[in-house]
Amino acid sequence: MKGLIGKKIGMTQVFNDEGNLVPVTVIDVNTCQIVGKRTPEKDQYSAITVGFGEIREKNLNKPQLGFFKKASAPLRRHLKEFRVSPEEAAGFNVGDAVKADLFAKGELVDVTGITKGRGFQGVMKRWRFKGSQTATRGTHEYRRHPGAIGQRKTPGRVYPNKKLPGHYGVEKVTTQNLTVVDVDVEKGLLLVKGAVPGHNDSLIVVRPSIKLALRAQHKAARSK
Repeated sequence: MKGLIGKKIGMTQVFNDEGNLVPVTVIDVNTCQIVGKRTPEKDQYSAITVGFGEIREKNLNKPQLGFFKKASAPLRRHLKEFRVSPEEAAGFNVGDAVKADLFAKGELVDVTGITKGRGFQGVMKRWRFKGSQTATRGTHEYRRHPGAIGQRKTPGRVYPNKKLPGHYGVEKVTTQNLTVVDVDVEKGLLLVKGAVPGHNDSLIVVRPSIKLALRAQHKAARSK
């Protein structure tokens, strides 16, 4: 499973090959580099560690600095490990730059990020409740309430994980099957169409579509 770490820059719009105007999210993946490798012989699995974002040596603690110096890898602010096959791992070396052309134009990707924080919200905004009453009823100021939540005497309590008002947002979310509209290798940018989670300047992880990979595996299994 290959992937990139990036920073969400913001939104813009571009024309596609058919001449249609497409809204896209710009993701900066310019400083991605390989800073470590895992091998089956040493670690019992195969993976590569990708670093993103420049950082000065004085801003790292001793264990972090020791990791980079032991691997003779460039210093990076954010790290993410991606599982790959041993054959794929053999094609990567520590210090290699991972560029935006890891993904192709028109490819489907899964994008992971931390959603925007929206503070304390009621059930209608947080859970999309319809509301306990319509606007034509006589009860005042009860239209946006959740309604009854208890079970009378048995069991006499509210079950855990009940959908109630509370803090909304700041959750790790993955949006699947987003389309890569364009790739700018020189500037290190990915233009992605779809709902990319997170606010501007937030950290984003881009992977190939897992559903597409599973479909290909099932298709190959059926053909045997």
